[in-house]
Amino acid sequence: MNRTSAVTAFMTLAAVALVTIATGASAQRGAREPIDEIRTLEQQWNEARTRADVATLDRILDDGWTVTHANGTTDTKARYLADLKSGARRFSGEVSETDFRVRFYGDTAIASGSSESRVTLNGNAQGGSLHFTRVYVKRNGGWRMVVTQATTRQP
Repeated sequence: MNRTSAVTAFMTLAAVALVTIATGASAQRGAREPIDEIRTLEQQWNEARTRADVATLDRILDDGWTVTHANGTTDTKARYLADLKSGARRFSGEVSETDFRVRFYGDTAIASGSSESRVTLNGNAQGGSLHFTRVYVKRNGGWRMVVTQATTRQP
């Protein structure tokens, strides 16, 4: 190999390496952090409940999802979505969250915080000032909510 060929080969290799590095860095900048994914799901969860958007909730919730409400009653995914769809469960206004925190344990995320909501079930008040814990599991590249628990916040 003569000197010109060697220099050309080196320059070509260097150019390929730079493009590969630049492409990888660009892909990393475009990748979302897990905490951002959970925050987005929390926002979608709250917005979908206030609009009775069953399709969005169906996508967020694992088929085995359960919720334990502040009054101690529990619902399955099917029951909760059916109550929203029928209008038996109604949210009035937005759901707001404060003190939001997420901890990760591999492909499991535990989200907790406080919320304010106004909701009725068959005309009876639910919601209010709550503390919540939600567990998300990452499956097939996406996060799914698998359980929710709420407790009434004391003044």
